[in-house]
Amino acid sequence: MSSLQKLEYSFEFNGFSSKSIVEFTDPPSSATFPATGTDEAKVGKDEVIKVYVKWDEFEESFELHNNSK
Repeated sequence: MSSLQKLEYSFEFNGFSSKSIVEFTDPPSSATFPATGTDEAKVGKDEVIKVYVKWDEFEESFELHNNSK
């Protein structure tokens, strides 16, 4: 993470979405990047959360599932 300059991340579920963009002048001191503006969002136990992450020239997407049934 020492070369990370820009991080974009977003997620969506059940018609709700959130996106954040963070630019760094110094390397980040933490690998945790909280979602903002999600106080009213409630995730149902069977919902799938689609996550998109882009850092510098790389990107990845994945889904989060609740497997605690």
